[in-house]
Amino acid sequence: MRRIATIILMSMVLSACSSLVNSVQQTAQAEFQKFLAKKFGQQLEIGIDSVIGKLAMIGGYLDDPLVRILLPPPLGLAIGIARDLHKNPQATLLETLINRAAENTIPVAGPVLKNIVNNMDTPSLENLLNAGNTAATDYLKEKGSAAVQAALLPAITEELHATGAIELYSKLLKARETADQITATAAGVRQQIETAQQQAATMQTVTQEQLGQYAAEKAMSGLFKKVSDEELSIRKILE
Repeated sequence: MRRIATIILMSMVLSACSSLVNSVQQTAQAEFQKFLAKKFGQQLEIGIDSVIGKLAMIGGYLDDPLVRILLPPPLGLAIGIARDLHKNPQATLLETLINRAAENTIPVAGPVLKNIVNNMDTPSLENLLNAGNTAATDYLKEKGSAAVQAALLPAITEELHATGAIELYSKLLKARETADQITATAAGVRQQIETAQQQAATMQTVTQEQLGQYAAEKAMSGLFKKVSDEELSIRKILE
């Protein structure tokens, strides 16, 4: 009888010990997840600074094919075809001015995005950490796009006015309208230009007044592409 009682007692002790071990493990795991979540938030803020810093450098947009802002339609399409035949210094200058404007003004987005991360609680950061690879970027885009746009649009528009980019864009639009009336005679070019004109007809032309909006949207799009890349790098570090 005593032996049975001893066995039962030992079973109860072992069961209690097992439950205690499981509880300790769960607590430790939960604390580790909280640590990783906080680390994730810290690294996101650092990553945003890094992304903004690189984009704000000379060539941050212009020299990076992933985020370079091309001339808006339909001008960009027409110039793109002509570029194979002869250089267009004014078009090249305009593209440079638009990208420089993005580089000079994108720092205004930094505080907006960092403030969103800084105001997130630990459970929210945990949810993002355990979600998809671009969950944090998607969250920043959802919560911060309007605020980034509000900060970026007036700054980039002012920059485009100051450098003469908007006036130059207007001149190039008028030049394109004139060029459309000229019959192409070079072999193989006529069909290309006719195709370009058909494609351009289906596009919404970015007017002189809309150039700032176009540049701001493209600059913001490039920013989130880079933030997404940064998020993937952070996740690999925390694995």
